[in-house]
Parts: sequence; structure tokens; C-alpha cells
Amino acid sequence: MVKIIKIEEWMSKPVRSVKKSLSVEDAIKIMDEHNIGVLPVADKDRPIGVITERDILRRVVAKKLDMKNKTVEDIMTKNPVTIEHDASILEATRLMSENNFRRLLVVKNGKLIGVVTAKDVIEVLSA
Repeated sequence: MVKIIKIEEWMSKPVRSVKKSLSVEDAIKIMDEHNIGVLPVADKDRPIGVITERDILRRVVAKKLDMKNKTVEDIMTKNPVTIEHDASILEATRLMSENNFRRLLVVKNGKLIGVVTAKDVIEVLSA
């Protein structure tokens, strides 16, 4: 019998999220301080966007914009794809593959509770 592995068993938590009004410069500091490559943007614990290192490079650095005067809302990907906490790791893998994502926000009743990464999936599959 194959055991169904649920996302909540392997997701990265606790999840650090930010408000959309935060400056990009401050978001970068948080990412550096916590050694993370993704920052969910939340409003009352509900994900409304996401920014990644790639977003910062492409939407700010490459365009030589002022990180102090740009907000997270200016560069975030709005309406991020999420996955329910009780979904299987295989569902997450499929969703990540179909959308070319390396990270997915995990929700429970619409509230952000974690992040599942490609690294998490690899750990599960190699265990």
C-alpha cells in the first residue's frame, strides 16, 4: 500500500509574510536575514501576492529602480497559486511542474500556513 504524503508534513514553516506596503529594500533585508528566496505577501493572513529573488532581479535590479521607493506591491505576482495543506505531495509536484514553479504557498481555509519548495519535494521523494 502506498502512503499518501500530505503537504503539511513536509512544507517549510513557519512562513514569513510581508505587507504589500513594505519597501523592496526592506523585503530584501528580510529575505537575506532569514535565508529565504520567496516572500508571500499577505493581508490578514490571506495570500494576495508573492515576491521571489527572481522578481527582484527582473523587476527592480535589471531596470535600475530605486529599491527604497518601490513597494512589494509594485513588483509582486498578484493572486498567487496556492495549494491546500491536505493535498498530496504528488499534487504539489504536478502543480509546480505545470506552472514551472519552484515554490507553492500552502493554505488552510484560505489562510497562509507554509510554503512547499522543490527542495521539500526532493527530500520527500528521496526518503
